[in-house]
Amino acid sequence: MAQTPTVDSLHKQWIEAFNAHDLDRHIALYMPDALLFGAVDELQVGRPAIRDYFAKRDPQMRVSRYAMPKVSMLAADVAATAGHVDFADDTEVMPYRMTWALVRQDGNWRIAQHHGSPRRNI
Repeated sequence: MAQTPTVDSLHKQWIEAFNAHDLDRHIALYMPDALLFGAVDELQVGRPAIRDYFAKRDPQMRVSRYAMPKVSMLAADVAATAGHVDFADDTEVMPYRMTWALVRQDGNWRIAQHHGSPRRNI
């Protein structure tokens, strides 16, 4: 199990796993019943669906910039984040807005809900 005792450590590990296309490591950062709205219209429910979603991403896709998002603590073990992330492949940059709802269990933060949507490149 990935050790993510801080939201910052979860954020860093998510970027590392995404950029490495390490599906096992990436999916372990999500709750078993997590929800994801990504670049497709269908809601992804649970780790198997989220894994399939990320497995279909272009192998050239990387996070080129994802500064630590704004974190709002909703309770001692519940947080919401919001920030901007830039994905890039060999030819273009795709700017997105990203939000997560996070839960801390057994001392580790996990993603319970993830939403990403394109933003205008300003």
